[in-house]
Amino acid sequence: MLKVIDEKKSKSLLDRMDDAGCVFNFVVLRPEINVTVDESVHRQALTRLHEKLMKDLWDWHNNLIKNPEYINPGDPAISWELDKAVATVLSREEIHNLILVEDYERGPLAFYGSFREPPYGTEFKRGELEARALFHEWCQALGLEEQDDVEVINWVKGFKREWVDNADAIPGRESWSDYFNDGLEWWGVWCLTIWNPKRRILSALIASTSD
Repeated sequence: MLKVIDEKKSKSLLDRMDDAGCVFNFVVLRPEINVTVDESVHRQALTRLHEKLMKDLWDWHNNLIKNPEYINPGDPAISWELDKAVATVLSREEIHNLILVEDYERGPLAFYGSFREPPYGTEFKRGELEARALFHEWCQALGLEEQDDVEVINWVKGFKREWVDNADAIPGRESWSDYFNDGLEWWGVWCLTIWNPKRRILSALIASTSD
């Protein structure tokens, strides 16, 4: 039902993001032509994202155990209780804030701020111009555009951070994956799905890290 697309382009983007110090991971998908994209299909995109996270983790693990000095603690795993995830559809204003690169720290959902300033910072050889160019290229690849028919769902709204008094925390809203444990210490977490019907692109992204 969902096919991974633009794998080479996505890998190139992710490699450049990793090299600069960005902490996001993502997958870009295309539903079959006769599929109506509703919340259940967005959840399927998250399942495909989990598959990618696990593949990346296994690749890292298998490379690590080639070192005879490495003590293998067991098989890697990322819990993924998707039935507990609550979908929050973003408003047009919130989608605008996602794309904002100027004064991004002043509003909610400062997406560029998290792209640009994870705990250990980022390094772009050409500074801010390169950072913004890569961010815009990534948004384009994700289908994240400021047009009326683009739908964005936030899957981690209201999570409580351990060392931060975040007033937007929702009582009873719980994390549904141990992937988010690091980010919930203080930095924060991201998990969005983005549907662009004009281009028939459904993407999913995630981030969670600490110092």
